[in-house]
Amino acid sequence: AILESELRTEFPQDATLEALSYGTRVKKEDLVGREDLRDVECFTIDPDTAKDYDDAVSLERENGIWILGVHIADVSHYVKDKSALDREASLRCNSTYFPGKCIPMLPPELSDNLCSLREGVLRLTVSVFISIDDNGETKSYRIARSVIKSQKRFTYKKKKKVLDGELES
Repeated sequence: AILESELRTEFPQDATLEALSYGTRVKKEDLVGREDLRDVECFTIDPDTAKDYDDAVSLERENGIWILGVHIADVSHYVKDKSALDREASLRCNSTYFPGKCIPMLPPELSDNLCSLREGVLRLTVSVFISIDDNGETKSYRIARSVIKSQKRFTYKKKKKVLDGELES
């Protein structure tokens, strides 16, 4: 299927070097201008076999309103317009999953590290905050560039057990 679909399995050197240039940790200067959500209880929920963790959620109650936070890895912070990473990502369009194998859209230095919302580490995100009343009606929303520290990685199966009272979160 990889050969038939002519999927790109290797990254060009310029894209790999660009990904490596970001290092392995979020830098202090990357936090400037971002909403600090490090103390907000965020968690990821993915299938057992997930290879990347690119979204997280949070839920808080403020003044009788539920605030649902949806936090997406801020890939755009690292993939600049017309850069080597941008050109390669445009050619790939998405990550492609096979049983036991993933061909990522971005080099592993980003897809498995800086753009993966791993448990207990700072990550840059774009967050949508949705205000919901007790009747489940959306009252408002806002979008912000943010930084989170995911507290927990859940799988769908584990979270179902938590919801069913069979497991503590």
